[in-house]
Amino acid sequence: MATSTADMRLSGGHPALDLANTVDSRRDRWGPDLLRSFEDLLVLAERLGLIDQQEALHLRSRAGNDPPKAAAVLADALALRESIYRLFLSEDAAKPYPAADLRLVEDRARRGRARQVVAAKEAGYQWILPYDDLQQLAQLFAIKAIDLLTERHQRRAVRECKGNKCGWLFIDHSKSGRRMWCSDATCGSQARIRRFRSRMKDA
Repeated sequence: MATSTADMRLSGGHPALDLANTVDSRRDRWGPDLLRSFEDLLVLAERLGLIDQQEALHLRSRAGNDPPKAAAVLADALALRESIYRLFLSEDAAKPYPAADLRLVEDRARRGRARQVVAAKEAGYQWILPYDDLQQLAQLFAIKAIDLLTERHQRRAVRECKGNKCGWLFIDHSKSGRRMWCSDATCGSQARIRRFRSRMKDA
């Protein structure tokens, strides 16, 4: 079991889904919550390659100088996370995106996009956030979520892992497109063990 965003599996296949998966379990039980501080959000963004080490140091310093603002950003990120989760859970169920959740994610993404600037990075010129406000870290995840949503016709559908005590969201990037679990090594393996034990019991 993961204890924080520093050691959780990144099996969503997309940054927005990995943010949604910062609750260890959403089926059979809820929690524990792995996103408990602004630092947890910062660590996740850095692990996902959304920010570099210099940007992380800058944001960490700003958060240390303004703990109330960092706490407010965390609260907003948690609300954003749940809206992202409900949006893409509905995709797995082939239902329309919930309007209220779509509006919330869109609002945060609009705020972030309004602050983006073009800057030179290792991979060339890119749209980036200047990170002159802590809120932009959460807005970055909202931008990624909207990107994922608008690319629906170019990708496979988001799925919900049906593993016991899981419920994580993921995009199947496998060649066959038949992946059933967020991780074959964890939820997939556990499911096979349960099926084996059930067959042995019936036998």
